[in-house]
Amino acid sequence: MSQNTLTLQLFFEDPIKLKLAQLTYQYLCSDNTEQAQRWVDKLGASSLESLWDAQWFNASASAASTHLLLQFDTGTSDPPPLRQLEALFDQGLRAAVLEIFYDQVGETERMHFDRGQWVSRKAFMDANPQWRAVVEPAQHGGEGQGNGGEEGGEADDPYACSKDPAKPLAVAKLRQQEEKRMREAREAAEAFVEMAQAMGKSGKSPMQGLIAVLLLRAGLKGLVHAVAFTVVTVLLFKGFWLWMGLGLLLAVALPLYNMVTEHKELRGDDGGDDADKPGDDGPATVMAPQ
Repeated sequence: MSQNTLTLQLFFEDPIKLKLAQLTYQYLCSDNTEQAQRWVDKLGASSLESLWDAQWFNASASAASTHLLLQFDTGTSDPPPLRQLEALFDQGLRAAVLEIFYDQVGETERMHFDRGQWVSRKAFMDANPQWRAVVEPAQHGGEGQGNGGEEGGEADDPYACSKDPAKPLAVAKLRQQEEKRMREAREAAEAFVEMAQAMGKSGKSPMQGLIAVLLLRAGLKGLVHAVAFTVVTVLLFKGFWLWMGLGLLLAVALPLYNMVTEHKELRGDDGGDDADKPGDDGPATVMAPQ
């Protein structure tokens, strides 16, 4: 069964907070929720659920003098532990590095967090140079190793798999975006299943329904472009009725063009196999006279 393997390095400003988090997670990993609750209360978190997901498995926790190392497995469709990181930053967490190995595709992804924000790899190292030897032991001492392996290339940099934001983003905001994305994906999947069931009852192919949805989306896209063109030209240029007339023409032509183009792409009508169709002129076998 495919799964994701997560490694979470947690750095606390206060050694006492580090110890409390260590005891909390070690008891959680051993399924001793009673003792874990005792230490989570001392840590100050609202509940065990805010720091732990019951769907995690194969979990382990170990601590060094500098940080707490948490490892666990999740399902391939489970979200990253953003809610837990958000709660930990509220309880004295200074920085964190999350590494996810996607077993299904054999790829690894790293994310860096500092002071409650998702930041780039470079920003993390600039803010926390004292932890570089822990976070990237193979690269410790190698100057100039920016994101993407600028010196030596990605092949020489095992940590170039960093997923960096365009600009720092609060963990709470990132969590909200991830939850919205997963909710929309779930709703889309449920809608498609309902459509397939309804079309199955009516004797129609679910694929026909999907094609109809894609064609409708292409038509709406063309209509939006036509409306935007009309509004901009009417506001910026003279000749109100000229632009209105042209806009109405585009409101008909663009949706039709987009739908025809989308339909050809869905059918694969690229004209490459016309010679194989019955009735077309093509290579013929010449029969020798008997």
